[in-house]
Amino acid sequence: MKKMKMNYQNKHINTILYLLSFFIPFAIFASYFTMHGMRILTVDLGQQYIDLLAFYKDHFFNPAAYNYSFTNGLGGSLIGTFFYYLASPFNILLLFFTKSQLPIAIYWLISLKVGTVGLTSYYYFQKNYQKIYSLAGSIAFALSGYIIAYNLNLMWLDSLILLPLLILQIRKTGQKNWLILVTFLLWVTNFYTGYMALVFGFFYFCIYLYNHPTNWQKKLFNYLAKSVIATLLAAFALIPTIYEIINNKNSSAVFNWGIQFTPYKMLGKFISGSYTFHEMQTGLPNVYITVLLFLVSLTYFLSNKFSLKERFSNALLILFLFVSCWFNPLVLFWHLGQFPTWYPARFSFVISFLLIEFALKVLSKQAKFSIAQLILIILVSVGLFTWLLTKNRFEFLDHNKVLISLVFAALLIIIVAAFPLRNILVQGIILSLTIIATALNLSSSLNSISYQVNEDYSNFTENVANATTIIKRHDSSLYRLEKTFSRSDDDPFSDNYYGLSVFNSIANSKITNFISYQGLAHNSNAFINKFSTQVLDSLLGVKYTLQPYYGNDNVKTSQRMKYNNQLYRTDINSMAFGGDFKQISYAINQTALPLAYVSQRNWATNYFENEPIKNQQSFYTAATGDKTNLFTTINLPNAQLENAKTNGNFNYQKKVFSQTATVSFTFTPQTNNSYYLQLPANLTGKVASLTINGENVDIEARYDQVRLINIANKQKGKKLVLTFTLLKNKANLANIVIWELNSKHLTDTLIKLKENQPTVKEIKAGTIETSTFTTSGSQTLRTSIPYDNNWVIYDNGKKINYTKFTNTFLEIQLVDGKHQIKFVYVPHQFYLGLLISLITGICLLAYYFYHKRNQ
Repeated sequence: MKKMKMNYQNKHINTILYLLSFFIPFAIFASYFTMHGMRILTVDLGQQYIDLLAFYKDHFFNPAAYNYSFTNGLGGSLIGTFFYYLASPFNILLLFFTKSQLPIAIYWLISLKVGTVGLTSYYYFQKNYQKIYSLAGSIAFALSGYIIAYNLNLMWLDSLILLPLLILQIRKTGQKNWLILVTFLLWVTNFYTGYMALVFGFFYFCIYLYNHPTNWQKKLFNYLAKSVIATLLAAFALIPTIYEIINNKNSSAVFNWGIQFTPYKMLGKFISGSYTFHEMQTGLPNVYITVLLFLVSLTYFLSNKFSLKERFSNALLILFLFVSCWFNPLVLFWHLGQFPTWYPARFSFVISFLLIEFALKVLSKQAKFSIAQLILIILVSVGLFTWLLTKNRFEFLDHNKVLISLVFAALLIIIVAAFPLRNILVQGIILSLTIIATALNLSSSLNSISYQVNEDYSNFTENVANATTIIKRHDSSLYRLEKTFSRSDDDPFSDNYYGLSVFNSIANSKITNFISYQGLAHNSNAFINKFSTQVLDSLLGVKYTLQPYYGNDNVKTSQRMKYNNQLYRTDINSMAFGGDFKQISYAINQTALPLAYVSQRNWATNYFENEPIKNQQSFYTAATGDKTNLFTTINLPNAQLENAKTNGNFNYQKKVFSQTATVSFTFTPQTNNSYYLQLPANLTGKVASLTINGENVDIEARYDQVRLINIANKQKGKKLVLTFTLLKNKANLANIVIWELNSKHLTDTLIKLKENQPTVKEIKAGTIETSTFTTSGSQTLRTSIPYDNNWVIYDNGKKINYTKFTNTFLEIQLVDGKHQIKFVYVPHQFYLGLLISLITGICLLAYYFYHKRNQ
């Protein structure tokens, strides 16, 4: 009876510890953001992921939407995008919230993931180490520097949830285990960090096998066989994703033997609050696990409770991981051949995990610290904190942060020197200190990050999505739509329209290259309809343009949307008025071509770096067969200077550095055509700002590039004052050009080309059809649909070949007669992967039942 009572009590205590492992990190994380209005959107989470999650919510019951979508830039498959950003089972939570509540839903989603990291890591730790210390370790891992810094990359957190389960299965290799399931989940939920966890798992397995060599052949075979089977089961996710990465990516990585930073600087990241916005962009690895556990982890290598063989092999592993953070060849190895753009050392969660395990080994297996271990902690503490307090050069640390960690280190030294580690009071104190340290680090780190207002997303999305939905009801054809304002590059995903923007780590580099030649704002994995022209919008089928509408006085202040990132586009004046909504109006571009159109002649296109006018002219000629030059240059007027001087050649300098200096050009259009101001690549928003008749114009780009600013349209005889304000002492305004567009010729040509064109409709995701049309002579069906080998095209039901138009889009050579064209996107790589997964699954089931029957 007494034994039964003890078993019941132990079970009750175990249940409480499991609950605490989840709820303590969950509560600490969630309470911080609750006190800040549940505002969790920042950087990529607010400018990319939330839009993709909105798409996930809208299309949860329509998985075919990932087959192909024109929301993805100019168009592309979203299968790889799904398995990178959206495959987490936690995302199902989003279905219980409205789209306007998505910021709150994401707050709960990330908080739940943080709690689950604590739960799974405790589940693993308590099987091998003392339970209270395991609870402390699980909290340290769930609120580690990696999660505090990268929680906004919520799709990576699933790998941290699964990592402890992976290590548990590896330690059970040769026995019954769930290695296949855990490996499969790591590949599928996020292949990127899943790869990192699995690579670490392989190294961990090698160390484990080295230290436990009994039946090593059987263990090795079991591990490799199950890993391969799991990978084959995940082929339906891996093959299409790898295809999209290889097919779409431009590799920016150049192999070299250099280093990312001086290695000793990593020591600063073990201090509380060692994080700022700059660290997010180009900082050091986020390996904080509390200074307590960090110092204890070092003593593992002096512990005689563990064999020299084990300590030496683990020392090699942790050394390899640390070197991987700064040695470029290993950085490329961990990051799939790419140097990270923002968010450095994305694999560093495995370092935190391993260090915590070292600390738990010591705390659980030793009765007390040895003299040598105490001396090591004292020497490291004295050296580290003396260096930080006297020679601190870290932007992310101040004296207060260092002193806080110093207090924790001092308390650790006192506790472990005075009391045995198995004392329940010591265990409770170390647990309490760990909780306090992680909470302080979270608050100190995140206080340096700014967050967006949730209502800004909700109000914006509600109004834009309403407008695009109503326009779709009145126009069932396939077209693109754009705005003169934006919230993010991924607005199309949230707001249900096809535009000229995207932000996606798996963005199609061929499309991005084309966009860069045409002069739109871009970087390596994003672009947006900024610096566009009437020519480019029309050729790419931008039929509708949304604009701010300020005429509704009945909108409550709390419901007013923000028109961020407004474009200076006077050429909207030449479009037909479409209508007004609550806070948005729209214009109709009557020269916008359909996304597939018949054209007469074939012209080669030649694109040149940083020459958008020449490139748009080449694109226009290839699309229409018209060789007329659309653009002519206008001489730049003489400059009027205020507190500025020049030595000629358009080099200007401030006379008095402390005072405002301006260079102005007065220009009066002689026609109602569109005029574009071309700014050279070196004239960035950091060098000078621009106003037109006193109105600020945004000239900033992502890269240094030539930009086109639409300064006038239908403004014949109206004086324009273009004023550059010098933001530095000097500015070179050479190579500024004013271009006049022959708007009438452009309009006449495109209106004529649009006559008798087939109607183009999207039947479903990845299926496009034209109406029946007739051709005579040698004609070509050109499109602004991105070229992809996965397209299958039929003419009157018969499969036909296709080629590339302007090295970017689909093009079909037509013969005389009637045509009805059907485009079908077939993701062959997904189906191949699915076939491999199904065959593997069937073979696995057959083996299971065969083995079970013979038993």
